[in-house]
Amino acid sequence: MLDTEVLSRAAPRALDVATPLGDVRFAVRIGGWDVPSRPEHTWGLDSGARLCRWRHQSVRLDVVSGTTTPEQPGVTRETVVFRVLAREALSEFVVQAELSGAPEDVEAGEGAFTARTADAVVSVGGPGVEELRHCSRAGQHVPPYWSRQLADAVELDGARLTWQLPGVDRGDYAELWVSVAWSAAGGDPGRAVDVDPARVLRELTQ
Repeated sequence: MLDTEVLSRAAPRALDVATPLGDVRFAVRIGGWDVPSRPEHTWGLDSGARLCRWRHQSVRLDVVSGTTTPEQPGVTRETVVFRVLAREALSEFVVQAELSGAPEDVEAGEGAFTARTADAVVSVGGPGVEELRHCSRAGQHVPPYWSRQLADAVELDGARLTWQLPGVDRGDYAELWVSVAWSAAGGDPGRAVDVDPARVLRELTQ
């Protein structure tokens, strides 16, 4: 993803995103391997983002995360991009994002949800099934053989989103992106989590 030889090391920390309504916590499982919460290596990028890396005998996981600029005024957004590189055939790629301490009433969307209180609004979202299928058919971000295996790939349970993605063949890669956006009460951060992953990744890695 990036030439780490020219990057500066940074202190490892979990991928959690702090919002006014609580932390968004991530859990990842790849081919039966539950990825530890803290990365093996972390590097700082000129944009202020960070690159985190985990290594396993069957896979390398790179994650780029940081603040990106939404088009909506008054909205703050962080985007997390997961990239799996398969050293061996992988049976699954699962990413879960959960807003801790969310209110009971959560608005559901396609691959997204929004939580509101009297003080703030928080939205969490990533690609829905149709977007993933489009990417697969176009040969972008995910393998082309995924297009017929995505029927139940995205699950929403309250303030918890789960992407239950298909396996990845040896030598292939797959990317998943999740954005967390928030604003003061009355704002509309929901539109800010619908991102162009290629553009956002360029912004984070510039």
